[in-house]
Amino acid sequence: MVEEQLKQAEAYKEEGNRFHKEGNYKRALGAYHKVFCFVNGLVPPPAGQKEDPQDPGPGNQIPHDRVEDLKKLKQTTRLNMAACYLKVGDFQKCVEACTAALDFGAHAKAYFRRAQAYVELRNLGDASADLEKARALAPEDAGILAQLRQVRRSMKQCDAEDRQRYAGMFSKPASVEQAKEADVAEAAEGEADLPAAAKQEEEPPAAASPLEAPTPARAERRTEPRDLGEAHDEAKKLDRAVRELSYAWQQTDEEVKVYVSFDQSDDLLGVKDTQVQAEFGEWSASLLISVDAGVPFGLRLADFHRRVDPEKCKCTVRSSRITLKLVKQVSEHWWNLLQNSSPG
Repeated sequence: MVEEQLKQAEAYKEEGNRFHKEGNYKRALGAYHKVFCFVNGLVPPPAGQKEDPQDPGPGNQIPHDRVEDLKKLKQTTRLNMAACYLKVGDFQKCVEACTAALDFGAHAKAYFRRAQAYVELRNLGDASADLEKARALAPEDAGILAQLRQVRRSMKQCDAEDRQRYAGMFSKPASVEQAKEADVAEAAEGEADLPAAAKQEEEPPAAASPLEAPTPARAERRTEPRDLGEAHDEAKKLDRAVRELSYAWQQTDEEVKVYVSFDQSDDLLGVKDTQVQAEFGEWSASLLISVDAGVPFGLRLADFHRRVDPEKCKCTVRSSRITLKLVKQVSEHWWNLLQNSSPG
């Protein structure tokens, strides 16, 4: 009976592989799901039990010589399902399939495909972590190395302005007078947007330039700071037609940073903080950018993975992007930014 179930499950897996090769990913997924209809009830022999031909055990117990076969069947089927989910654009299910595959042991393809899904979900931090694990298991895999380089470039682009901003805080200023004004301003404006770990461990670049005196416009912003974000129980929905903004995000256990780059449209170049409105709720955030010409830009993030603290969330406008800092109510790792994520 058990042997017949295993053979039927293997047959469905082969059927799924054929559909996958034909590019029929939905039918492939249907076949892969059937694999688990036949194997989910099977159990391995008790630990330490020796095989006895006269007593094969319960009807759902796997023979000793088929235990590893079953483990491999389940893992490879989950990996194949993950590949299909990538193809059809269901990236959250790809993450779940890869995570299930990893329950049966570390596997380079599982980490690689989960990283690809994280990239599509704009979770660059977890994508980078998975790619590092995949590289450790398959150091010569060109696809893994190429994806890792791409993710690192994206993360570096997001962090470049942060590093430049904080570098001056560690270098000797040109004059004491400038230092007093600039250090206080940078600490108030910059440290609020820097993770706690980064405050302690960030190292200045080798060639950090001295702080320069702020321009009159910048000095005015520093002496009269504006609160760009409002806190509510729930961030309101955008009540007008907008041009949808794309974004990337990273996280620590304490907070999430959402990056909205200005390079996605020429109309965003030169945006000032007076043109930006942000609202935060426990489960959502909204962003509206008014521009001189055309329809405004907007972004609404709803159904966060867990609650955030609206009173501590912040919106920061910089020369090349906007950063939304979401402070988690509970310190933990989020598997995703949104509960029902989809590519934007």
